[in-house]
Amino acid sequence: MRRAATIVSFVALVTAGCGFMPRIATPSPEPSPTATPAPSATPAPASPSEEPSEDPEPPDADAIPRFAIGSVVVTNAPGLRVRSRPGTEQRVVTTLGLGAELLVGMGPIVVDDLGWYMVRDADDADPAFEEGWVAAGFEPDPFLVSDDTAPRDSPFVGGFADTVSGEFGPTDLAGGRVTLRWIATTGVTDICNFALDLSTESGDPVRAVRTPVGSFPASGELPYGYFRTNGLNGERVFLHVQSNCSWAVSFVREEPAPSPS
Repeated sequence: MRRAATIVSFVALVTAGCGFMPRIATPSPEPSPTATPAPSATPAPASPSEEPSEDPEPPDADAIPRFAIGSVVVTNAPGLRVRSRPGTEQRVVTTLGLGAELLVGMGPIVVDDLGWYMVRDADDADPAFEEGWVAAGFEPDPFLVSDDTAPRDSPFVGGFADTVSGEFGPTDLAGGRVTLRWIATTGVTDICNFALDLSTESGDPVRAVRTPVGSFPASGELPYGYFRTNGLNGERVFLHVQSNCSWAVSFVREEPAPSPS
C-alpha cells in the first residue's frame, strides 16, 4: 500500500510539474518592407523667353491702307488717338470719335509696326486740333477709311511714301508758293539713311536732303526759297530717293497770310 501511494504521489507531482512548464513564444513574421514611391518631379516654370507670346504678329506692311495726299478720310474706330509725332509713345493731342473727317497730309510711314498718316482736322472735330499723326490700322478692318473726296482748297499738292529707293513723280507745282515737308524713320532697322534730290523733267537732279536716321524720326522742310533758287517753282518735279528708311514727302501750298484787318 505504501508503495502504491508513493507511485501515485510521484505521478501527481509529474502531472503538476507539467502544468508549470514555460510557454515558448512563437515568433510572429516581420512585415515585409513596403517601397515608398519617390515624389514625382514638378516641372520648373518656363522662363519668359520660352512662354508663348500673347501678342500676335503684326500684319504685313502691304495691309496698311493707302490714301492719296490731300484726300479726306473718316475714322472707322472710336477712340482713335491723334499724336504729336508718329509712334505709340508720343504725346496724345486729342482723341477722335467714330466718323470724324480728316485731311491726309503725309504718309504712311512705319513706326512701332503701324502705318501713320499726318492729318489735319477736316470737320472741326470736338475737341478740334490743327495737325497730328494717327495710325491707319490694317486691311480688312482699318482705323481709317476713304470717303472718296478731295477738297479743292486742300493745301496739300501731292506726296509720296515708301520704304525703297527710286524715282517718284512728277508732281505739278504750278499755282502758288510751295514748300516740301519730309520725314524718315528706321522702320525695322536700327539705323538708316535718307537722301532726296529733286529735278524737273529736263533738268539735272538738285540736292535736297542728306541725313542719317536713328531711333527717333527725322523730319524737315524745304522752304519756297529753295524751289525758287533752283528753278523748281511752277514746274513738274520728280523725286530721286536713295534710302533704306520708311519715308514720306509732301508738297504743301503756302496759305496766304491773313490780312491786317
